[in-house]
Amino acid sequence: MTLQDQLGEISYPSIWLLGTSLALSYVVVTAIYRLHFHPLAKFPGPFWARLTVLPSWWHTRTGDRHIWLYSLQEKYGPEFRYRPDSVLINTPSAFRKIFGPAGNVRKADYYKVWPRNVDTHNTWNATSIEMHSRKRRVMNYAFSESALRSTEGFLHTNIDRWLELLGSLADKDGEWTPSLNMCDWMNWLVFDILGDLCFGKSFDMKELDSKLRHVPEMMIGFLEIVHPIGWSPLGSAWIWLKPRGLDWLLSVASPPAIVQWQNFVDKCLADRTRVQEDLERNPKPDNEVRKDFFYWLFKADDPETGKRGYTLDELFGECELLTIAGSDTTSIVLSGAFFYLTRRPDVQAKLAKEILSTFSSYDEITSGNKMMSCKYLTAFLEEALRMTPPVSAEPARRVLQGGTTVDGHYIPEGLHVSTGLYCLSFDKDAYPEPFTFRPERWIVSEDKTVGSSEESVAVARKSFCAFSAGSRGCVGKNLAWLEMRIVIAKALWMFEVRADPTNKLGGGDPQGKPGRQRENEYQTYEMFVSNRKGPIVQLKKRAH
Repeated sequence: MTLQDQLGEISYPSIWLLGTSLALSYVVVTAIYRLHFHPLAKFPGPFWARLTVLPSWWHTRTGDRHIWLYSLQEKYGPEFRYRPDSVLINTPSAFRKIFGPAGNVRKADYYKVWPRNVDTHNTWNATSIEMHSRKRRVMNYAFSESALRSTEGFLHTNIDRWLELLGSLADKDGEWTPSLNMCDWMNWLVFDILGDLCFGKSFDMKELDSKLRHVPEMMIGFLEIVHPIGWSPLGSAWIWLKPRGLDWLLSVASPPAIVQWQNFVDKCLADRTRVQEDLERNPKPDNEVRKDFFYWLFKADDPETGKRGYTLDELFGECELLTIAGSDTTSIVLSGAFFYLTRRPDVQAKLAKEILSTFSSYDEITSGNKMMSCKYLTAFLEEALRMTPPVSAEPARRVLQGGTTVDGHYIPEGLHVSTGLYCLSFDKDAYPEPFTFRPERWIVSEDKTVGSSEESVAVARKSFCAFSAGSRGCVGKNLAWLEMRIVIAKALWMFEVRADPTNKLGGGDPQGKPGRQRENEYQTYEMFVSNRKGPIVQLKKRAH
């Protein structure tokens, strides 16, 4: 009998049975390996999370990944495995090691989902250490001391107008305004500031007749679509397909939210580029030149090579990044700050007293020694940053050749290790009563009503992680601090703030899911950065 005859006698059911057996064997062997022989098998974690990425992806899709990770910390302690190839080590020492110069890690492949195409890598989504180092050197130019001094005027112009518009909502001076969603108003303000800084003009979203107020929701729609893809079981396939036709397909068949967002950014950047190119052809006196972020980045050279810092494609990518990262992260924290101002009238009164006693007039509220002397304002914002971390889950890191050792644990090359920022921010050992908003935990004082012991403040600072750390830490941290200080100081100089007594949007629900039941905790929804809703507040002009 020939081989062909022998093969002909094999029935289709037999082939199907053989294929099924092989597939089942693969699943069983993989499961045994992941549970018992994998390099991360020694770490505790949920059974299904050690077997498959599905639990992690599901909680990403529902926006409560940070809450899920915190629940795992409560069950297993600060070290646990939450995906087959990934562990979290939620300690201050691990945070400093992983994100510091000795971490021997790079950004995980998750970040490769984000670039629109091969020409639009930016400082945030670049996974190559060499590429990021070059881009970061140039980006630092836009956040130099001289650059930041030139941007403060843009902050005041937008904040002053924003507060004027808020005050106009009241029928009369001395009366409370109608209820307003501070999340929306904060989005409009911070987007307008970033428009001024990146694109040469405010978007005027805060204006009552604005036609652009849908843009923040458009951006949120974009993030809600792309973020779960990066953590999905098909994430690796998506990344592989991007340069092999997927990028082109998405350019012609993207969901409306992505198309609208990208078209919006492209138009803004094209308009600003024409202005800058005209300035290059027809120079103006230095005091007539608009020195926004685009100006500094357009002119920047790489300090190591002396070559032009960014191509136009790169410049567009960086400005899009600054718009999303700069607007969304600051808006998150300030929305949370207003939530806690309304839930803690005692904190608001103490903070207002400090501001009113430090500054002799509204116009005096600027950067400088007086602003930096407001210790309670700084502590208030540190507590808002702790309780509303802009990035709440884990910035994923992939271990490089040679492996890394974190808190005594050796992690081999190719696996993932990180720290959950929400987990660390609510660690009971670093922050006693972690879900209580208490600015005093950041102030050294022997009087417990005024502050905390020097030792406890030092422990709190070691666990502070709102701006990440190391070479990948937030490049705009100083600008964010300036922006937050000015917004809160000017707002409380001008207004008293209270919660809408009939609408508790923003807080937890006692009948809600586990982790979302605390009424006095501002709720966020993880989409790499934190989405949120509310608070609903009312304002009244303060009598001076």
